[in-house]
Amino acid sequence: MARVLLAESNKAIREFIAGILAECGHDVRACENGVEARVWLATSPIDVLVTDMVLHGGQGLILGKHCAELGIPTITLTGQEFRADKAQAGYLPTLLEKPFRFSDLTRVLNAVESFRPAAIGG
Repeated sequence: MARVLLAESNKAIREFIAGILAECGHDVRACENGVEARVWLATSPIDVLVTDMVLHGGQGLILGKHCAELGIPTITLTGQEFRADKAQAGYLPTLLEKPFRFSDLTRVLNAVESFRPAAIGG
């Protein structure tokens, strides 16, 4: 299974998603903001990023673009309507709209995981 970095500012949602992903066999590292996520990225290999689009001040899109530049697939969770003008310099994320079923999250995660060339950093 995947080494997942989960970035979600809402503690209850973060813990719930992390728990479900862990029950599905994924190795999950959870953080609440872009700063914590970048620390994980610098110190631990991950296979995929799952991030809330907004985080704090739109950090989710910035973090997603950063991961894309590193070759790390990203799933972006959003409770808002996504507008292309919110994209980060040509970066268009793989979106999963909130509320979502966990079967949708695992389906998207499995699809993203199957297309990655190799684990990043490890």
